[in-house]
Amino acid sequence: MNKIFVIYPGFPHYRVGIIEALINSNHNHYEFLGDKKGYNNVKPYDFKGSADFKDFPAYKIGPFYFNKGLIRYVISHKCDGAILHSPPHYISIIIAALILRIKGKKVYNWTHGILTNHRNLKNKIYFIFYKYFFDGLLLYGNLAKENLINLGFKAERIKVLYNSLNYKEQIKLRGTLTKKERENIRLRLFENPNNDQLVFIGRLTVQKKLGLLIKAIKLLKDENIFVNLLFVGDGDQRKELQSQIDEFKIANQVCFYGASYDETLNYKLISSSECCVAPGEIGLTAMHSLMFGVPVISHNDRNRQMPEFEAILPNVNGSLFEYDDTVDLKEQIKNVLNLNKAKSNLQMQKDCYKIMDEYYNPNYQIKLIDNLFLSENISANFVKKKVSNK
Repeated sequence: MNKIFVIYPGFPHYRVGIIEALINSNHNHYEFLGDKKGYNNVKPYDFKGSADFKDFPAYKIGPFYFNKGLIRYVISHKCDGAILHSPPHYISIIIAALILRIKGKKVYNWTHGILTNHRNLKNKIYFIFYKYFFDGLLLYGNLAKENLINLGFKAERIKVLYNSLNYKEQIKLRGTLTKKERENIRLRLFENPNNDQLVFIGRLTVQKKLGLLIKAIKLLKDENIFVNLLFVGDGDQRKELQSQIDEFKIANQVCFYGASYDETLNYKLISSSECCVAPGEIGLTAMHSLMFGVPVISHNDRNRQMPEFEAILPNVNGSLFEYDDTVDLKEQIKNVLNLNKAKSNLQMQKDCYKIMDEYYNPNYQIKLIDNLFLSENISANFVKKKVSNK
């Protein structure tokens, strides 16, 4: 089996599905190198003392990040290839990538790529970084691939792997919530549990533009359409959102549940809702909701979105509203609630599941990743380089 380094600043807990798929691969042996404390204040994945995880503590100097001991380890240990996650300012990881390429190993950066179609200086710098530092890119979405190709990046050097969560456990959960359980959850959360229920799950940050959602609830109320709103998550915007709720006198329609890392509980809270709404950039929130059969609403500006918004198919499993337009957000909420009523509950669930089961799961990802490092592919790449050098 080929030995493949997987090098991250730290491994977030929500990558559990693909991490465990890599650990259990029958084709390659993956070794994980990163900071056990994680990064970006996200709860880290627990490798539980596995010998396949090596801890390299991270530290920061100015805008640059370093992982102590990583470069020494890469120099002194053998591997057959590497996948890493790194922007240009993660210095130790970039140096490690260069060392491995000098050794003749295939190195891929699993990254967002270029998320906007702007031809600005930042995108040109990232284009050069991606082009010359790596053998190829593994991307979360197709629009990032399109942006890179339009800048001149070769399509054959890009694989779109999408994203995934804890798919194995989510499959076990979905469809198990009974009608009675659903009623009891809504009864505990809201004064008027018969109202249609919207949910947002994720961190309550300014990028999520949750104030737009509060305003939309107020606009709906002005039309005598009463919906409940459940926030699952916490963050620095909570006090500001609460003030807005009090101002609009809709406190009985909004519930702050708080942060939850319990997948069973998250399933029940999401599945007790008619629709998930994320007015700002949407990422894993879209996957979480669609995976449990609940349609999703977010905005339509591709240059201000995360890759996972590509999973939202208007009039099929959700809707996209005009960016920053509260009135259109209100209208799209009405449209999706009507779409729910027009379809059977089973059909809506199937329409949400479909894209998750085809692309946004570890089973899809591991096949592509394993194939990158099959012995015949590595050998073919080596021969190709020798021929081109002649």
